[in-house]
Amino acid sequence: MEFCPTCGNLLRYGQSQFFCSTCPYVARIERQVEIKKKQLLVKKSIDPVVKKDDIPKGPETEAPCPRCGHDKAYFKTMQIRSADEPESRFYRCVKCEQTWREE
Repeated sequence: MEFCPTCGNLLRYGQSQFFCSTCPYVARIERQVEIKKKQLLVKKSIDPVVKKDDIPKGPETEAPCPRCGHDKAYFKTMQIRSADEPESRFYRCVKCEQTWREE
């Protein structure tokens, strides 16, 4: 790996040269570089923080659903970030069961 001496970003390789994608720095390569191993990066799936079953059919509040516009929803509060941040409120629509988050 090579890094840009100007801005510190990772240099990209193309047409016998390394170049920076954010500044005009270019480093020419005299001898041919042979890339021996390529590894494809696989994007991991993201698991939801709150699932449908995590919000019980219990306390209700007036909150408009972003999908159907119904004005009643079940809710649950959770501390998902650091302790000095406010807790997040999760809602589930009583009518269409759409789940959304409000911070």
